Amino acid sequence: MSDRITEIFNNDGRKEKFTYSLEITPGVKEEELENLNLEPTFFSITWHAYAHGCKDFDIEPLKLAKYLRSKKKNVLLHISCANVKKDYIDKLLVLLKEMGICNLFIILGEKFDSSHSDFEGSKAMITYIRQRTGDYFCIGVAGFPGREGNILQLKEKTDSGADFILTQAFFECDELIQFVTGCKEAGINVPVIPGVFPFETQTELEGFVRLCKVHITEDIIRNLNNQSGIEIVVGLVNQIILRLDIRHFHFFTLNKMSRITTLINLLSK
Repeated sequence: MSDRITEIFNNDGRKEKFTYSLEITPGVKEEELENLNLEPTFFSITWHAYAHGCKDFDIEPLKLAKYLRSKKKNVLLHISCANVKKDYIDKLLVLLKEMGICNLFIILGEKFDSSHSDFEGSKAMITYIRQRTGDYFCIGVAGFPGREGNILQLKEKTDSGADFILTQAFFECDELIQFVTGCKEAGINVPVIPGVFPFETQTELEGFVRLCKVHITEDIIRNLNNQSGIEIVVGLVNQIILRLDIRHFHFFTLNKMSRITTLINLLSK
């Protein structure tokens, strides 16, 4: 069985300058992963419910998860509440146990419509999974620095059994500081993993901002006149290490493996 993400942090998350994990999406080529000269603590795999329909298990996220497990890699599988029924989840949980996958990332999901799902939200799915499987699964939920009301929702989810929080991308250290402080003040006592988007150009950054509805300041845009996007990301990670003493980072790769390799090499110096 793969290692529980919370146990990974407890065992070795602070021995190095930093540790890291990578989000990949179905469609990444196996040869790219074969040639990846990196050792992330885990790979997270995205889940797109309306693309595969949640009708059977011959779907790309599970194929990718099976491949990574065959290589003895730790896997964090996303599961969305969108377009999913309880009988599907019941069978999926059994299959994941057989595959040796114990880490789940529960999200609301794109185009969520409660009339197409048995779960009104991620809290409901977390509660259901805990009722069905106890503590077998290590469950993560999404945090959104800067989004009003999110911390109250996270408190409900952690009280329902979520084990860690993985944040949406942000671009200023102060946003993460405010988020982590707010979580502590709300009595949330689970690990917070910063999610980081390595970008290269202003166009790419602005596209990500529009897609994910996150905030950036004019200072970041101005900095792109003197620094590359990757240099800005390196600076952000180093600030977080210095100011918050957080040592693990989750990178949203968009399957750009050569870029991630460059970034990790810079951060490893």
